[in-house]
Amino acid sequence: MSDKRFQVIINGQLVEGAELDRTRENIAQLFRASLDAVEPMFSGKRLSVKKNLDQATARKYQQAIISSGLKAGVAPMPDGTASTAKTTAPAKPGPAGLADATIAAVGSTMDDRPPPPAANIDTSNFGMDEAGVTLDETPPPTASEIDVSSYRMDEVGIILDETTRVAVPEIDISTISMKEAGEDLMEYEATPEAAFDLSQMSLAEAGETLVEHPPVPPAIIDTSKLETS
Repeated sequence: MSDKRFQVIINGQLVEGAELDRTRENIAQLFRASLDAVEPMFSGKRLSVKKNLDQATARKYQQAIISSGLKAGVAPMPDGTASTAKTTAPAKPGPAGLADATIAAVGSTMDDRPPPPAANIDTSNFGMDEAGVTLDETPPPTASEIDVSSYRMDEVGIILDETTRVAVPEIDISTISMKEAGEDLMEYEATPEAAFDLSQMSLAEAGETLVEHPPVPPAIIDTSKLETS
């Protein structure tokens, strides 16, 4: 079993969304101390509030402090402390309060999680030019040649458009009236019924020939002198 020992580090920063007064009360209750006794934990200094713990126990303290509203981290104890470290630690913060709170050793790691792997980026085809070298040699666009010699600027307030205004037409609408919506505007006269005299007409039977044309005699065509090729 590894004899490496750990400590719980704080720096007075609140967890996102935590309220300062409520966090003070939670921390005082967690460490079984008064509000005055836990006040140094909110000074912004980096403090070691629990030391000489195995990693699992240190993590438990860390989570308990974070749940109370205060950020906390776990760091290894400085070199030379493992041989004098205690082999056991209370499962919960004891009544001793912050009597053993100290500033962590320089270089202590707040978070011992392994660093992310290095990015695998191939830069073998890249080069660095000297300072002042123009990277983009695209020629600038040609300036537009606009002839403004025939233009001039009038003074402020001068009317630029002197077009004669069209006179308002005088339309007499006194004899025009408006009918109700849906009313027919045209007054149509009824078409008189047609009077046809059918007394001299009769209806033939179906299939009967109404016009009797004389028969046409067959054509007499002399083809005796025609030859086929």
